[in-house]
Amino acid sequence: MFFFYLFTGIAWAAGSPQWILLNKAPHLTLEGWASQTQFHPFFDEKSGRILLERKGLPPMVLLLDTPYALQGEKFLALPQPPFRQGNKILLSLESAERLFLPSVPKEEGLVLEKNFQDVKGQENTCRLDRPVRRVFLDPGHGGEDFGTKQGNVSEKDVVLSFARLAADELRRRGFVVSFSRTRDVFLPLEVRSKLAEKWKADLFISLHANSSGHATAHGTETYILSQDATDAEARKLALIENSIVQDQGAKQSAVQDILWDMEQTSFLQDSAYLASYIQGAIVENAHTLLLKKKVAGDWKNRGVRQAPFFVLNRAAMPAVLVELGYLSNSRDRKLLTEKYFQESLAKALAEGVKKYRDACREIQ
Repeated sequence: MFFFYLFTGIAWAAGSPQWILLNKAPHLTLEGWASQTQFHPFFDEKSGRILLERKGLPPMVLLLDTPYALQGEKFLALPQPPFRQGNKILLSLESAERLFLPSVPKEEGLVLEKNFQDVKGQENTCRLDRPVRRVFLDPGHGGEDFGTKQGNVSEKDVVLSFARLAADELRRRGFVVSFSRTRDVFLPLEVRSKLAEKWKADLFISLHANSSGHATAHGTETYILSQDATDAEARKLALIENSIVQDQGAKQSAVQDILWDMEQTSFLQDSAYLASYIQGAIVENAHTLLLKKKVAGDWKNRGVRQAPFFVLNRAAMPAVLVELGYLSNSRDRKLLTEKYFQESLAKALAEGVKKYRDACREIQ
């Protein structure tokens, strides 16, 4: 059932648009999106083809009732397809984010993204139709797969230690927790998400520690699935994390990859909200802790990002991948091996998940 809801106090072009709320997700007509982005729609009734054009920028092509699009020469999977209501064609805010934010000039994109966040802030931030109770933690790597390693500090050990602490904190908040691994063993990436699905997990959280060729890179970043990485750095990270699949010679057909992508796309909004809650909680906690301990410098918020992680693509539930910090950075590495810091970040992660659960509970 549709109903109309007018958001106020948002600096959209030509005043606040009239949103259509469908299945708890805000939508605008193509004309509404044109007024906000200057991408003007041309619709071919016979083929269902939608052309979005703006002078000086690559055109975009969508198909009615199809969750795929062309952005210039780039193929995109959309969270929701454009669809017809009466004599209007509607497109969700989630799909508009995927389409327009990478396309418009940078400064304009920052304003547009802020407006998107304002709209989301006025909406319930969960679309799951079931309670959020069962959390599956996936400590990355293990066994002969060390992950990133600096001296005697290995990613596989850091994330396993952290996962145990996070599980304790989640249980204290009423969650049931399971793991992909509880000891130093190797597990293929595709097995991890299969275990979560078999256990009927409500959420999938993959835990990692980062590395960079730049020793100054530091802080936390949280990823959701996208076939289009946020930037070159995110793309490189995904290639590194996915390399174990290539080493095993695991090959998937293009059709199977698309089917998996469609399944995870259906959870994309919830994955993004979960990532936002976890990222915010960890960074805020680390900031406060460093001040309290009088540790020089801040903990960098590297944001919620997107990349084609294989382990997320196979998770049939809201799924995120958390890069806790950089082992290639001397301060991050020291803090991530300190028990007090791990315990504090574990509490923060659990609080982020709890906030997400509470947001879901409000609408169930």
